[in-house]
Amino acid sequence: MIDIGAYAEESVRFTVAAIRTHPLRIPVLMAMVIIFPLIMGYAARIYRGGSDAPDFSHPRSLLMDGIRLILVSFIYTIPIFAAIMIIIWQSEPLLTLISHAERGLIFSEVGAVFFLILGVVLLYAIIILLSMIGVIRTARSGRIRDGFALGEILSHIDRIGGTGYVSAVIFYTVISLLASVPAGYLMELSLIGYIPAFFIYMVVTLFAARYFTLVFEAGIPRQKPV
Repeated sequence: MIDIGAYAEESVRFTVAAIRTHPLRIPVLMAMVIIFPLIMGYAARIYRGGSDAPDFSHPRSLLMDGIRLILVSFIYTIPIFAAIMIIIWQSEPLLTLISHAERGLIFSEVGAVFFLILGVVLLYAIIILLSMIGVIRTARSGRIRDGFALGEILSHIDRIGGTGYVSAVIFYTVISLLASVPAGYLMELSLIGYIPAFFIYMVVTLFAARYFTLVFEAGIPRQKPV
């Protein structure tokens, strides 16, 4: 069973150390938040492991790593967008199909809409669980196809522990939502609010990258001493 509390504590330590030991990282990372592929590339370097924050060397490599992770993430979202578009385009036939049958009414239209939304939410949850491992696999190997090796991804989740992994993702989701609300509010206040908002997003990115690296490494088989 993975220790979510210990992973969160280590991720906080990692984030604080990354900022405190090299304060010049702050403006650079905040700028990377704006140039999204760069911050994703930096996250990819964290995903590869190591207790210290990586440097900014080889910016071209940083950019390419970020583009790979964005591409993998985008491909994973396609089924969600497809499901939403199907529901929008075929809303009336779907509602009729779900809410009626030969023996009469099964669900009300409100109930039918609820189940359609629930289906999309469940699809989203499954894709998040798979894509997180897939993204880290791509970051470590540098190969996009490794992000979609479903059998390997499921085996890795099994080694982590399904319940523990789901709990870890839920824990992070709550933390990220709590951080995103004030960041979004600051951005709505004024242009100056973007500065602290980008700082919050930077901190969340560092924390998340280290946190999920620890979760991922919990599923790596340990070599027995010879």
